[in-house]
Amino acid sequence: MTNRKIDPNHPYARLPHLWQGSFDPPPLADPDDAFRVLRTHLNKDDIGKSSGSCKASLVTRLHRSTVMQEIWCASYEEMEVNICLAGHPMVVNIMEQYTKVPFMDLNGKSTHTRVDSHLLLKDGAEVLVSVKYPEKARRPAYLAEVANIAKQCDRVVADRFSVASRFSFHPVHRDNAKKVHVARRGWDPEADRIVLEAANDFGARFTLFELIDASKLEDGRGYRAAVRLMGDGDIERDLFDPIDDDLVCWSPAA
Repeated sequence: MTNRKIDPNHPYARLPHLWQGSFDPPPLADPDDAFRVLRTHLNKDDIGKSSGSCKASLVTRLHRSTVMQEIWCASYEEMEVNICLAGHPMVVNIMEQYTKVPFMDLNGKSTHTRVDSHLLLKDGAEVLVSVKYPEKARRPAYLAEVANIAKQCDRVVADRFSVASRFSFHPVHRDNAKKVHVARRGWDPEADRIVLEAANDFGARFTLFELIDASKLEDGRGYRAAVRLMGDGDIERDLFDPIDDDLVCWSPAA
């Protein structure tokens, strides 16, 4: 584990355990250059396990206040899974193709695997995610391979090892995560502040329509701010409820 200096202005500064992990939360965006993209740590020619891989670039924020990050994905499936992961309020950061796990395969051969996505969660846990197309993600033989790797993965590397395809996520979450992704690509700290204050003032449950109306913001600014705040967990909701006017929300601060 590392012991990094915590940026006191970072939204996760109040969760110092996050700065003890294998990698940090994403850096804050520069307000004077809010759309600058932090490029992937990988070289483009490192991506993909075959020449037929779809090399997709996902540009997103992991929090409304952080820098835009470019996440390289070896396939469409990886991009869809990473959108779903980024849209979950527990996910703080994602590093793609970041971690190698050595293991003995089921035939007793010493080998290793490079995991598709390495997650840092708000509770400090780290999760490795192997992304596979839906049929393989459900295949018993492949799940047995992953279970064998997971048993040999040291807790120093990660706390859990998972397998996912885009269909591992509820359809409502997939749709909501894309809305969070689109809203976070914007930059409007003033609207975020106004909507968060309005949510805290309610003191009880309220609908998304009521929140937007209370904010008095126009041109979709209130909606986009509310979606960003829900994506970050600063406005709470049931993850399996669609983001629409009737969505019931509440403020954890209330």
